Amino acid sequence: MLRKEIIIKTEKQFISLMTEINNLIQNEKGEGMVNVFVAHTTCAIKIMEGEILLLSDVQDYLARTWPQKGDYRHDIIGIRDVPITERINGYSHMRQLFFSSDVNIPCKDGKMQLGQWQDVFLIEFDPMRERRVIITYYS
Repeated sequence: MLRKEIIIKTEKQFISLMTEINNLIQNEKGEGMVNVFVAHTTCAIKIMEGEILLLSDVQDYLARTWPQKGDYRHDIIGIRDVPITERINGYSHMRQLFFSSDVNIPCKDGKMQLGQWQDVFLIEFDPMRERRVIITYYS
């Protein structure tokens, strides 16, 4: 087993993790599986195409479906047992519910067995912040 933990400052909504994953598995021989996990509840890990207009379509869909200025009970800080400085981010939690915190990808001889256009993304639903991503390879 190989394990790598990285901290990513999310300066945009879609961040490719391909370089970090490839760096961990590149010298592995035979078959295995890599798991990519994000340890937060307002972002996600997703395999999808990285085409710029598709990413824009996804952003538009998320904004229409769960708008930032929505009516979320999570944002009523006064009745929750949290500090008054807690983030107002009910929309981020709602968006993450329909994505996953991790993906598993089969690997062979140091390469992920992804399709031609597939990329592994960290998707940020909150404003910019630091995120902890754990990449684990099992042979």
